[in-house]
Amino acid sequence: MEELVPVVCPWCSVGCRLYIVSVNGHPRKIEWDYDHPNTPNRGKLCPKGVASYQFTISPDRLKKPLIKRNGKFEEVSWEEAIRYVAQKFKEIIEEDGPEALAFLGSERCSLEDNYVLQKLARALGTNNVEFAGRLCQSSNFVARSKVFGSPAQTNPFDDIVKSKVILVWGYNPAETNPVLFGQYFEKALDNGAKMIVVDPIKTKTAKFADIHLQPYPGTDLAVALAMLNHIIKNELYDKKFVEERTDNFEELAKSVEEYTPEWAEKVSGVPAEMIKRAAELLATGGNATIVLNEGVNQHANGTMTALAIANLIAITGNIGKEGVFSGVIPGAHCGLCAAVPGVNCAQLPGPVPLNEENAKKFSELWGFDVPRKPGLHYQAIFKAMAEGKVKGIFIMGQNPARSLANSSLIEEALEKAFVVVSDIFPTETTKFADVILPAASWYEKTGTVITQNRRVMRSFKAIKPPGEAKPDWEILVMLARELGVGEYFNYSSVDDILREINRAIPALKGATPERLNSNLEGCFYPCPDEESETPRLFLKGFPTKTGRAQLTPVKWVQPGEVPDEEYPLWLTNFRQVGHFHTGTMSMRSKSLIKRWPESFLMINPEDAKALGIRDGDRVRVETRRGSLVVRAMVTDRIRKGVVAMPWHWGVNFLTKDDAIDEFSKMPELKAVACRVTKEVVE
Repeated sequence: MEELVPVVCPWCSVGCRLYIVSVNGHPRKIEWDYDHPNTPNRGKLCPKGVASYQFTISPDRLKKPLIKRNGKFEEVSWEEAIRYVAQKFKEIIEEDGPEALAFLGSERCSLEDNYVLQKLARALGTNNVEFAGRLCQSSNFVARSKVFGSPAQTNPFDDIVKSKVILVWGYNPAETNPVLFGQYFEKALDNGAKMIVVDPIKTKTAKFADIHLQPYPGTDLAVALAMLNHIIKNELYDKKFVEERTDNFEELAKSVEEYTPEWAEKVSGVPAEMIKRAAELLATGGNATIVLNEGVNQHANGTMTALAIANLIAITGNIGKEGVFSGVIPGAHCGLCAAVPGVNCAQLPGPVPLNEENAKKFSELWGFDVPRKPGLHYQAIFKAMAEGKVKGIFIMGQNPARSLANSSLIEEALEKAFVVVSDIFPTETTKFADVILPAASWYEKTGTVITQNRRVMRSFKAIKPPGEAKPDWEILVMLARELGVGEYFNYSSVDDILREINRAIPALKGATPERLNSNLEGCFYPCPDEESETPRLFLKGFPTKTGRAQLTPVKWVQPGEVPDEEYPLWLTNFRQVGHFHTGTMSMRSKSLIKRWPESFLMINPEDAKALGIRDGDRVRVETRRGSLVVRAMVTDRIRKGVVAMPWHWGVNFLTKDDAIDEFSKMPELKAVACRVTKEVVE
């Protein structure tokens, strides 16, 4: 029997809708969804979307539970696997307490999956619960929460088209989110908008730029500070907005007095005159879209850079009205599905802070006592594992052995703990697992997604899971029952879970199963009742104590690592449109791996000549953590003194784990010192 099943694409966070043509539960092809014009993609798809279900039929899908015995994995029944995990977790709790356990949620899983995971962790008595957003958008989350009272994207994508200026910082939407870029950014440019791009690489997006600033990796902060300095010194800021809707302007102005464009040129390598031009265009060019991504966030000074940019947004008045847009577009399709339900060591569902008042509220809602002590952040969990303090970990849809900074140390930590992994494929992380639980992929279950545009939608089960694979929420409910806390997890469907979420999170009260099942275009979060939604934020004020934006003083902070005589080049990394994160899914999609088959190193022609390297040569890229061998791409798209690699092939093996952002706990992932040598072929 052939069915046309409506789904949300499982790749990036734009939230494109499409249909899977399913024959008796097996995928046959995709169909474009032109039926729902208010969804972000309006029927368009990128290469990953077109190939969206290919990975689900890969022959190496995990199909049965596995337990490692004598160094080898053996197939077992679900009952045996869950009983074994529960027994080990109980032993850890009895011997070392619940804080010796940790749980990792996933931006690849649904709102319901992540809600159940964090609730189980807290039912067992630990707040050691995290997801990869800590390594992606946490710097921006901290900064925008500080300045605006909320980190969320402010406006619907349609407002991008109405903008007169577009500032793209550390982000390459033309390459990584081509549907978003084509449907909104390009239309704004066609309407006469001017574009500023800040990126060390001449990206596909930079080709559209009127002004392209190329700072050294990790020095974006210097550029942002200088832009604030120039705008304030020359009184180019929106005086009416600053007076009526912000606090602390004088403190901000004083904090940036010394950071002139000339100073920034010495630090970042960006000419002072170009910084001035960019600042003047942003301040005087009209309504602006200001978007950023990992190029800003993934640094040891990422929060300070994100704070500086949030201050720029505020003093230029580009927030709290129609026709502007600001925020981030993360790489993963459902980061808000983990952030909103509180998959965070210091937050509960909402997300709200983990404090006495909120802990009491959720204790009453859930029926068990919520632990008050904040848990360990993502990187700290693995440090505690290496030290023997965290003895057991449940990893849902994550691949930390490949994605975390200085990943060789992560492997050592995994070897010391009892590791349970719920995933759809064998990964670098499952090699270290004691138990592997086969999970259903995105198209093999019904679930709720919150796109980065704050649109809440339902995606429906289109494909049968292979073998005995199950949805993650079902796996967690089975485990909860075996652990003796099943009375708090009486769910028989995702609708049961979503109805509890409606009660637990006021801003999602109106995103009911009935509303989402009958309206595929969904609703904008916050949606406090079934009749309302919130396309634009901050129109009447900010969710801060005074109701005004809290301008925050900023200061210069060095990158986590800078080049020296031994390692003279900057190394950074970037995303490709054809791959997703560590490649678990995309490298099993035939059409994607065919077009994007391997890693490479972008190197400037002058650097290549000095090192005796030609285009296509095999080269060794070495940092203080290790080395990788890839082919060289000699190109003037990268500035002299900087080299860059796509991060999907394990480049985080080379990155620095002990340079951590003070506020967001983000490790330095985008700027490390390296050396490059031509690899001698025997």
